[in-house]
Amino acid sequence: MAAETELLIVGAGPAGVSAALWALSRDLGVSVIEAGPAPGGQLHHVHFHPRELPGLPAGDGPAIAATFAHQLRDSGVPVRCDTAAASLGSADPRGRPWVESSAGERFEADAVLVATGVRRRCLEVPGERELEDRGVSYSATRDLRSLAGRDVVVVGGGDGAFENALILAGAGCRVLLALLEEPRARREFRDRVARERSIEVVEGVRVNAFLGADRLEAVELEGPDGPFVRKASGAVIKVGVIPNTEWCRAVLDHDGEGFIRVDPRHRASRPAVWAAGDVTRPPLLGITVAFGAAALAVADVRATLRGE
Repeated sequence: MAAETELLIVGAGPAGVSAALWALSRDLGVSVIEAGPAPGGQLHHVHFHPRELPGLPAGDGPAIAATFAHQLRDSGVPVRCDTAAASLGSADPRGRPWVESSAGERFEADAVLVATGVRRRCLEVPGERELEDRGVSYSATRDLRSLAGRDVVVVGGGDGAFENALILAGAGCRVLLALLEEPRARREFRDRVARERSIEVVEGVRVNAFLGADRLEAVELEGPDGPFVRKASGAVIKVGVIPNTEWCRAVLDHDGEGFIRVDPRHRASRPAVWAAGDVTRPPLLGITVAFGAAALAVADVRATLRGE
């Protein structure tokens, strides 16, 4: 039998959590489903304290995610973790949407808010898949013990790449930070990297391949002067994100990469469906941006459902 609610929120990252608490404060019946084992989304991969986030004591992403989980639990909002959305549709004559999980369970609602966020992007070059977890990594923090003190190539130009380079330098690594374009990281990270003697920054290069038999031994890069090989025991890939929207792309307008298109009220192209957070590719990225987008979306959900 389908589970029913006024507002079903798909995703429990910053946008989803904010939307749930906002909906509760506006007397909307609300439920949340989350593909991961706990709320937090990409916060579980953020290993610094976001300076733009007021009102919380210093702590990294996982600590903030734990605070979110406590808030949801204390609020009484029903949250189903380990429940991945697989499809979106509507069979009701009124156009009420439903979301079906990968386990075949159907969740019906008067409105659905898509807040499934994003995941890491891969380079899709030779050796990446074959040497994953054998020198090729997507998180310096997760693999810090095996990478400490080694030669490591970090690929990417955003906050994640610069942060990972700093983490590795702090663990005694000699780091090559390879950027295809000019750095996009915030000034704070760029300044810290510039002061770190064990980090070499090279711009205008791309990765051609990861080399090694059983483990990573070197990275083949290519710059303006042609290809070159850098010996390395580790490589950390931080080249952006992909939206988690495969489950709803067939029925919602998106930008071709899968980011959901919304209007200023965060309405998606299908009736009774809204979207908020990184999944909409906002002009600014950040936790507080997701908070605000979620609040606007829920305000419009309530106005629509209550005829205000």
